[in-house]
Amino acid sequence: MSVPVVQHQIDQRRRDDRVVGVRQRTPAPNRAAQGKPRRPRRNAAWQWFALALLGCLLGILLWAVLLRMTITLIPPLGEARVVPLTDVEFPIAAIGNADSMQIEAVRLESTITITETGEALTEVPMPDGRAKGTIMVINMLEQAVALPQGTEFIASGGGGEVRYMLDAPATVPPAVTTSTLTSRTTDYGQVEVAVTARSAGSASNVGENSVTTLLLPGQGPIANDNGQIILRNAPITGGSETMRRIVSETDEARLLGAALTKAYAQGMRDLADQATQRMLQIDELTIDPSAIQLGQPQVYGAPQLTPVVGTVLDPRNAEMQMTVAVTFRVYAIKADQTIQAQLQQVVPQRFQGGSTPICRVGELSAFKVAEWHPTTTAIVINGEIRCSPQMPIPAAVVNDLPKQLQGVSNAQATTLLEELKAKGIISGYTLPTRNQLPPLPQLITVRVGEATIP
Repeated sequence: MSVPVVQHQIDQRRRDDRVVGVRQRTPAPNRAAQGKPRRPRRNAAWQWFALALLGCLLGILLWAVLLRMTITLIPPLGEARVVPLTDVEFPIAAIGNADSMQIEAVRLESTITITETGEALTEVPMPDGRAKGTIMVINMLEQAVALPQGTEFIASGGGGEVRYMLDAPATVPPAVTTSTLTSRTTDYGQVEVAVTARSAGSASNVGENSVTTLLLPGQGPIANDNGQIILRNAPITGGSETMRRIVSETDEARLLGAALTKAYAQGMRDLADQATQRMLQIDELTIDPSAIQLGQPQVYGAPQLTPVVGTVLDPRNAEMQMTVAVTFRVYAIKADQTIQAQLQQVVPQRFQGGSTPICRVGELSAFKVAEWHPTTTAIVINGEIRCSPQMPIPAAVVNDLPKQLQGVSNAQATTLLEELKAKGIISGYTLPTRNQLPPLPQLITVRVGEATIP
């Protein structure tokens, strides 16, 4: 490029720079000072309109969200099919080795022997003194009557027949008859003998003239006033009772109860210590025998009582001893994994979680364990499985319900839903707590929930 051309370009750039500088220094005309109104921008008005419209839409959306309500209908259940569970065993496995159908526990055992000492407190009246008295024996025969050793007299007392022994042999003189020209007189022979009751106690006391029979050794009884013998007696007294200490069944039961109570407490401490050493805890529902069962004789060995029931004791030393042995058994478990809680898992798993579940498709299952008890190797349960079919709710009810509930009060909505429940169309429902339901059916959602077995 030639020099004149380059110089021309440089000069042109300088002139352009001066023109730009002049334009930058030229102030903008003051339209306000000139009194001319400023023209509004057309796009600004459209922006404000769009913002207002957007705000309205957001407000409507927020209003709809706040008013929207969901009502859940619980379908009814059909007639349940009951499958009994009788003496079903669930094996017990060691801690950490149980599968989904086994009970995880450890069996513990402890034998406790207790000797309890107590005092016999029962006092009973025991026969002590024997009744003594005299009997007048009158002989109406003309020959003497011998009363040898072993002769007895029988009287009628308040408690029945009372027998008295002759204290010493005696002879009753014969009757003597004296005759004159004008009369005949007979004097009966008589003798008064001392007697002692054969048995001690107040039952041998009798009143006046209570003796009715004479009994001679080797002969039959001779009744009073039979034309041969007349018996007369004053009151025969002296029989008595004395209160004595005796080992009774009541004392035995009281001492046994105290011994079993101590055995139970010691057994529970021993079993709890065994469980703690294994970092486990005992399941109190598996204690065998339980506190209630402990009163049954078959759960403990024959208790040894010294002295035996019926022994009369010296009041100054009425001590007795009872020795009893009891074997306690219990299952130890991990914390918060009781046998009862494990059954709630293994029972459904066994009968509903396998390849051949008892309840069919569409049926709801409920498991009830009415009773269970431990054995040496398993937990045995008795109960039932209820398989209840879930009935459908008509689609028309679900679809029409929003229109029926739009704008009504909560009380009116409750009344309508209760009517459906009374008709058996639904078994229950959940209704949000609001004074008024939404005014539009589009804001009410009705869904069908899952039925549950009560």
